[in-house]
Amino acid sequence: MNDGKIIIDKIIADAEEAVNKTIAEAKAAADEILKGYEDKAAKETARSNKLVADEKQRVTEKQLSSAEMNSKMLALSEKQKLLEEVIEEAEKRLSDLPDEEYASVIGSMLSSMDKKLGTEVIVSEKDKTRLADVISKNGFTLSDRTADIEGGLIIRNGDIEYNYSFNSIISIEKEEIQQLAAKILFD
Repeated sequence: MNDGKIIIDKIIADAEEAVNKTIAEAKAAADEILKGYEDKAAKETARSNKLVADEKQRVTEKQLSSAEMNSKMLALSEKQKLLEEVIEEAEKRLSDLPDEEYASVIGSMLSSMDKKLGTEVIVSEKDKTRLADVISKNGFTLSDRTADIEGGLIIRNGDIEYNYSFNSIISIEKEEIQQLAAKILFD
């Protein structure tokens, strides 16, 4: 009986050894699989972190670019507003010149005009009396009509009128005036 017990003990020992070996191999295989998944997870995490960092960088750069553009547009808008104010103020100052200076400016305009354009001069109601002398001295005729202009004059030749009001001159020359004013103000 002893031999049977020895054989059974041997079978049990061999079985335990085989079970332990199988468990060890399974544990090693599981550890290897787990390590593979951990490595894969670490790589995916690193890749995701890089994607997030790249996206964050892109969004930040886009926001900075947008902020810079808005800042430039606001500055340009303010400069244009200031230029408009300067032009309006210049037109107002021209119209509000003392009578003698105003007549001198209009006289200079008339003296440089070709009489082929016409000789009838139309001015605003307020300019009729203060410009009558300078108009006649330059060989033009003051019209009985008046114009709804702030300053300057209109030359009439029959049905054709040439508008030399300050507003009209400034409108035509506005771009050049703005460039000149911008150079003075912002350079």
